[in-house]
Amino acid sequence: MQALATTPITALKGVGAKVAEKLNKIGLFTLQDILFHLPHRYEDRTRIYSVAECRPFTHVSVQGEVMSADIQYGKKRMLVVKLSDGTGTITLRFFHFGAVQRSMMTPGNTVRCFGEVRTGKWGIEMMHPEFKLVDDDAPP
Repeated sequence: MQALATTPITALKGVGAKVAEKLNKIGLFTLQDILFHLPHRYEDRTRIYSVAECRPFTHVSVQGEVMSADIQYGKKRMLVVKLSDGTGTITLRFFHFGAVQRSMMTPGNTVRCFGEVRTGKWGIEMMHPEFKLVDDDAPP
């Protein structure tokens, strides 16, 4: 049996000369190279951060209660949502939204969202985070 470090990628079914050439361009030559070709960034969506723990330029999941949701008009129409978890408030901004998203963001609803934290005019914010409503009785 050959070692993974010396077995060429062409030993894999479906990997011919053309595919091997493309993989070689990104530095994959052996089976070991493929096994250790890890993602550029790992997103841990299982840990829910408090708003106080959020730092700019990090991707985090936060959960809190919608305090307000308003449509603001400027250069573009945007939905601005204030989310609070007891440790602080974060602003969620949506430029492309519909009536369904607007109705989900009613004050009192609990929302879990994931996105990149940025520094905004009035504190930290997320632009277009992925979100879903959370049932208070359901387990996390």
